[in-house]
Amino acid sequence: MQDVGVIDEAGRMRLLGSAVAGAAFATVLVVLIVSSWLAVTPGLLVSVGLPSAVAGAAVAVVVQLRSWGSDGGYERVVLVERWITEREIPLGVPAEMWVPMLQAQAGRLEAGWGKVVMSVFWIPMTWSMRDQHGTLLTLLLIGLWVGLGGWSAVWVIPRARTARSMLRQGVATRD
Repeated sequence: MQDVGVIDEAGRMRLLGSAVAGAAFATVLVVLIVSSWLAVTPGLLVSVGLPSAVAGAAVAVVVQLRSWGSDGGYERVVLVERWITEREIPLGVPAEMWVPMLQAQAGRLEAGWGKVVMSVFWIPMTWSMRDQHGTLLTLLLIGLWVGLGGWSAVWVIPRARTARSMLRQGVATRD
């Protein structure tokens, strides 16, 4: 794994959020698969869902750490996020550094919209299958789709649009 660097409190909260999302996804996925053969009961959720939740949380944290490492480390990721939020690049930062960083953020626009579209289609499909999977599993799945689409709509797409706009219109610099 590439070096991530020092992670602050906000970074630890992001890792916690990734772990929770990974646990939810793994639990829902495994329970959905197992529910094809067995009825969903509290015992099934504990015996199958809990271990899958732990594995999903671990995988999500590793994936997040690898993502930060491949983007140049946690500090660099936060720096780019700050540039996008402020819509300006500090004076003295060479274009060879900030252009690829903003391009990487702008490139996430299509992926964000893909997740929103997927969520819009999967929510009614999941609801239509509620008789097969039961209320609990149906609500867990719908929560997963709402979270996935919501995160993309609220966080990924706006940041990607801002990065794309900054690249297209030029970027203000400051001292």
